[in-house]
Parts: sequence; C-alpha cells; structure tokens
Amino acid sequence: MEAHAQAGAAEALVRNIACTSCGAKLSFAPGTHTLKCGHCGAENEIAPEAPGTVAEQDFEAELHALEGRAETYEEEHVKCEGCGAEQTLAKDLFAGRCAFCGAPIVEKGYAKRLVKPEAILPFQVDRARAQESFRGWVRRRWLAPGDLKRYAQSDSGLAGMYIPYWTFDCRTSSDYRGERGDDYYTTETYTTRNAQGEEVAQTRQVRQTRWTAAAGHVDAFHDDVLVMGSAAMPGDVLGALGHWDLEALVPYQPEYVSGFQAVAYRVGLRDAFVVAKQEIDGRVEALVRRDIGGDHQRIHDIATRYGDITFKNILLPIWTSTYRYRDKSYRFTVNAQTGEVTGESPYSWWKVALIALAVIAVALVVLVYGSKS
Repeated sequence: MEAHAQAGAAEALVRNIACTSCGAKLSFAPGTHTLKCGHCGAENEIAPEAPGTVAEQDFEAELHALEGRAETYEEEHVKCEGCGAEQTLAKDLFAGRCAFCGAPIVEKGYAKRLVKPEAILPFQVDRARAQESFRGWVRRRWLAPGDLKRYAQSDSGLAGMYIPYWTFDCRTSSDYRGERGDDYYTTETYTTRNAQGEEVAQTRQVRQTRWTAAAGHVDAFHDDVLVMGSAAMPGDVLGALGHWDLEALVPYQPEYVSGFQAVAYRVGLRDAFVVAKQEIDGRVEALVRRDIGGDHQRIHDIATRYGDITFKNILLPIWTSTYRYRDKSYRFTVNAQTGEVTGESPYSWWKVALIALAVIAVALVVLVYGSKS
C-alpha cells in the first residue's frame, strides 16, 4: 500500500506525457497552455486544474509535522522511456533531457521530498526570445571579447530550468529605542590674510547635529519574501532577477516541467526562513528609521515579534548559460517570465588597453595645446 502511495505521489509530481497522435514524449511550449510533440509537431492541450488558487501554508504547523523527519538526497539512475538508455541526472536535478536522444526524463525519487512544490510559474519566454535577449545583452558589452559574441550566436548555449524557491508572508510587531538627529547650523568666525598680508575676518556656516531620544512601535506585513531553495545556482546572479509577477503562479502540474530541467530544493523550510528573516529584519529597520525621522537616526534596540507566518514552495523559470573564458566560468541568466538578462561578462584586455592608450593620447594633446596657449 505504501509503495502504491509513493508511486501515485511520483506520478502527481513528475512524469513523461505521451503525444496523443504518435506516442512520442511531449515538451511544454512556453507562453502557451499546450505540450508540443518534437516528433510529429502535434500540440496537446494541458488539461486545466480544478478551479482554485494557490494557498498559503501554515509555517509553524508544517514545522511541527516535519519534526523528527530528515530529507533524503539519493542519486537515482533513470531509464529513458524514449531510447532505453540509463543515466543519472545532473546534480540536484529532478527533471531534464536524455543525454542520448533528448527525450524528457524525470527522477521519481523527488516525490519523497518532505515538502512538495505547490505552485509553478510556467515559462513565458521561449528559447528563441531568450537567445535574442542574450545576444542583445552581449552586443551592449562592447568591451567583451569576440569569443563571447561568437558564442552568443550559438543556439546550444541556453538551458531552460525551473529553480525552487520558498516564499514567506509574515506580520511583524516591533518596539524600538534610538535617537533622532536634527541638523542645525551655527556661524563661526575665523581670520585669513589678504594679498597685502592683512588679517581679514571671515564667517562660515558649521553644520551640527542635535540628538534626542526616540522610542516607538511599528507594525508591518511582509508579502512574498523570496528565498532560493537551491545552492546549485549562484545567488548573486539569480538575486538580480527579482522582478517576478507572482500573481501569475498557477497550481503545480507536471506538464509544465516536461522537457525542461528542474532543480530539487536543498535548503529546507526552517533554514529558508532564517534567510527570509534577515530580509524582513532589514525592512523593519528601514521602517524604524522612517518612524524616527529627522536627518539622522541611531538605533539602539529593536524587539520584533513574528506572527501569522505562511509559506509556499514554488518553481520559477529561467534560461541559463555558462561561458568559460581564460579558465574562468561566467554565468548568464534570462528571466523566463520577463526576458530580463543578468550575468557577468569577461573583458577583452586588448580593448581595455586601446581605450587606456586613447585616453592618454587625448590627455597629452590637451596638455600640449594648453601649454601653448
């Protein structure tokens, strides 16, 4: 009975979907509500979920339910249903493509995770648009080496991937103590000597700050604080893609994952809230400074109570590419909802050298003509 239940959970989370026309495996078509067959080109509609919205989950209740249970992270050999080849998915992935025939493959062990994905933001940006966004981004990096621009012309560089995130809602109630600083100006007299060596009195305005004790209380509601659930992706790159319209989240359906890579979370619920709490505390500090007012603020103490904490486990879509230049890897990421691009770019040192020489040449010309005039 337990094995049957686990099989049912796996089927609900990840599965290969066969084309109704030819039986080949289907992939989700970004920006649509259809699965497309790469073999015969047929489009298969995704059956809509039962009406409902993505619900918030109670944080404390979930922690209590998870008490004494540990996550298991086991590598699993996956057999491709397209060509029969056996392989192991890349680290942290629970869905991807067969390395031999390109058919979608999934890892059934993901269903054993303690917290299941509740919602997903389906891909809106397809590969062609993502590639064009990437090329446009590269074109604007005119100090980038020519190798990078040639690499951007290749369609093989981008991989579509779902990244796990936790979102937290929380109410905070904070008491604080500090000081308010208000600037004021005083006139100060001093003496200087003129060209004849005579002492001349001068005045100047001197800014000073008057500090007064401050104490108060601030309440706030923090909505959808995002925390990445994977350590496989660099946070500095994904952190720049913070412009997500989470109103577009839909209840999780495995059809949206079909044909894409998908990363399993490694950052658990409790640890994720520790990260979220750091952002929440930063927001509270900003509110306290605003409440204190004045030109400057000193905060001595903030006592915050956290209540009504809820969460969601969600998947967000990106296109990503890694480029290696001079033994260093650079990652580029495209937000697959908005098309926004972020990442790092290497520099062509000969281009930098040419600019430096040009600046020196201009400076010399200005110096020469300036001395003549």
